[in-house]
Amino acid sequence: MPPCSAHATCKENNTCECNLDYEGDGITCTVVDFCKQDNGGCAKVARCSQKGTKVSCSCQKGYKGDGHSCTEIDPCADGLNGGCHEHATCKMTGPGKHKCECKSHYVGDGLNCEPEQLPIDRCLQDNGHCHADAKCVDLHFQDTTVGVFHLRSPLGQYKLTFDKARDACANEAATMATYNQLSYAQKAKYHLCSAGWLESGRVAYPTAFASQNCGSGVVGIVDYGPRPNKSEMWDVFCYRMKDVNCTCKAGYVGDGFSCSGNLLQVLMSFPSLTNFLTEVLAYSNSSARGRAFLEHLTDLSIRGTLFVPQNSGLGENETLSGQDIEHHLANVSMFFYNDLVNGTTLQTRLGSKLLITASQDPLQPTETRFVDGRAILQWDIFASNGIIHVISRPLKAPPAPMTLTHTGLGAGIFFAIILVIGAAALAAYSYFRINRRTIGFQHFESEEDINVAALGKQQPENISNPLNCSRVGMICPGPPSFKQERLKQVALSPAHPASQHKAAAQTNTPSTYVFTALRESHASDQWPPERFNLGLNTQNGPAPLQPSLFQDSEEQQLEGNDPLGTL
Repeated sequence: MPPCSAHATCKENNTCECNLDYEGDGITCTVVDFCKQDNGGCAKVARCSQKGTKVSCSCQKGYKGDGHSCTEIDPCADGLNGGCHEHATCKMTGPGKHKCECKSHYVGDGLNCEPEQLPIDRCLQDNGHCHADAKCVDLHFQDTTVGVFHLRSPLGQYKLTFDKARDACANEAATMATYNQLSYAQKAKYHLCSAGWLESGRVAYPTAFASQNCGSGVVGIVDYGPRPNKSEMWDVFCYRMKDVNCTCKAGYVGDGFSCSGNLLQVLMSFPSLTNFLTEVLAYSNSSARGRAFLEHLTDLSIRGTLFVPQNSGLGENETLSGQDIEHHLANVSMFFYNDLVNGTTLQTRLGSKLLITASQDPLQPTETRFVDGRAILQWDIFASNGIIHVISRPLKAPPAPMTLTHTGLGAGIFFAIILVIGAAALAAYSYFRINRRTIGFQHFESEEDINVAALGKQQPENISNPLNCSRVGMICPGPPSFKQERLKQVALSPAHPASQHKAAAQTNTPSTYVFTALRESHASDQWPPERFNLGLNTQNGPAPLQPSLFQDSEEQQLEGNDPLGTL
C-alpha cells in the first residue's frame, strides 16, 4: 500500500486522510481553493488571492477597504471636482468612475469649458466687411452644422487612422473639428450616428435626439474619450469657417467688397477729380441741356467712357463750356484701356471725335497713351454704366459746325431785317410824299408863258394831290407846316444839260423829272440849296430817302419815273 500524502494522516485500518485545508484521497492531497468558497471570506467586490492555505483579500479599483469590507470610491468627492473644469459638474458613474459635464451656457468636454458663444451673424457688425453698397450674407451663421461636416473614407466606414483623417480634412480646405466645435454643431441640432476622430485624438459623435440604436438614448456628445492608439480606424469630423457672401446691390458693380455706382457717383467718390465735378454741377444748374447731361451720367441703360481731367490739370479758376464738358463723354460704348490703341477714334456725346495716340519713351517700359493730346494717367475705373479714365488736362470741344437750324435762323434774321428796313423806307416814303403834297405842285404853263425871273419871287400855288389823298389810309394835307413854308419852290422840269424848265405834260410816255427843293435863306440869297430825295420810284425800286447838300449853286439831279404816273 502506498504511503499517505505528506498532507495526510494515516488512520487505523491502514487508511489515509488529508489534513485540514487540504483535500484529496489521502494519498494525494491539494490545498483547498478557499477563494472559490464564498470568495475566500473576502468582500464580494474584493479580489481574493491564496498562497498555500493563506487567503488575502484586497478591494478592487474604485473601492476602498481591507478586502473583507470594501466601499465605493467617489472621485467627485476628492475636493478637486474630480479633475473637471471649474465650470463643469462631476458626476459619479460607478465605483471610481465619473463624468465631467460643462454647466449650462458653457461648452466643452468637461475638462475644458468655455462660455457658450453661438455663432453671431457677422453681417450685423460692419456689414461683414462688405462694401456699404453690398448685401451681406453670413453663410456660416446660416449653416445648420455651424461649419462642422463629416468625412468618410472612399473605402467605406471607419477606414481612417488619425493621420489619414487629418489629411482628409486638409484636402477639403478644413481642419479637424474640436470637441467644442462639435458641441456647437450638436446644439444646432446636428445629429449623426457615426463616430469620428476629433482634433485632440478623441472619438465621438453628436446626437440631437434620443435613440436606443444610436448612443443608447444619450442626447449630446457620445464620447469615446481620447484614443491612445492612433492607428484605430474611424471616420472624421472636420471644421471650416464658411465665408461671408458679399453681393453688390442693384445699380452697382464689383465683387461685393468693392462696389461702384454710376458714373456720377464714382466721379463724386474721387477727391482728385472734384474740379471737373464742380464744372459738371455748374453746367447742370445753368441750362436744361446741362441737367440732361447730369442725368445721362446716372442713366444705367447707357454704357459710356468718360475722360476726366485731374485737379492739377484743371485749375479752380478755369472754367469749361458745356460743349467742352460733353466733349469728355464718349457714350457709344465702354472702352477699356486695352481698347484705346493708337489711331482709335471715339465719338463723343456731341458727335465730335476723339483721337487716341500713343508714344513710347525709351526710358519707360510701357507706352503712354493720349486722347486728343492729353495723357491718360489712370484708367479702367469701373462704374455701373461705364468706365472712367483720368487724363492730364481737360479736353476742348471743336467749334460747333453750322447746322441747318443755325442756317434757317440766320436767314430768318436776315429777312426780318429786310422787312424792318422796308417798313422804315415805306414810312419815310409816305412821309415825304405827304410833305410834297403839302408843298403842292405848280400849275403847268406853256414854256412861253413861264416867267423865269419871277420864279424866285412868286409864291407857288399849292395844289393837293387828289390821287394820293383819295387812297385808303392816307391823310389829306392840311395847312402848310413850318418846314413847308420854308420851301421856296418846287420846280418840275425835264432834265437837260441847260437845266431849262419845260413842261412834262407834252408827252404820254414816262418822263424823267428832277425835284429840287430850295430852302429859303434868312440871311442871304446865297444860302446853299438843299436837295431832298422824295423817295421817287425808279426802275430799280424806291430810291433811298437821304438829303444831300449842294455845293455853291450846283444842283444834284436824281433821275426817276414820276411816282404818280405819266402826267
